Amino acid sequence: MHTTIIITFGLILLALMLYIGERIGFSRQTLAYGFAALWLALTVINGAVGMVHGKQTLSTELMVGSAVFGVPVAAMVLFMVLSAEA
Repeated sequence: MHTTIIITFGLILLALMLYIGERIGFSRQTLAYGFAALWLALTVINGAVGMVHGKQTLSTELMVGSAVFGVPVAAMVLFMVLSAEA
């Protein structure tokens, strides 16, 4: 359940960053790189907390962390490809 909540949070963060960032005037490419860096940092912090407080192993956190990081980033890539100006 925790993994689903974190992935949902990532998708909401992505939507907010793209919406607010475009309103402010940032390019989509800048927002995409910013989101990827921010989401990677938050995923690493989440994994570290899982290892320290949840007593999870590194291999478990790496598997879960790849899904937590991958789903929102895949959504971002899909959005960027589908909304590319031809």
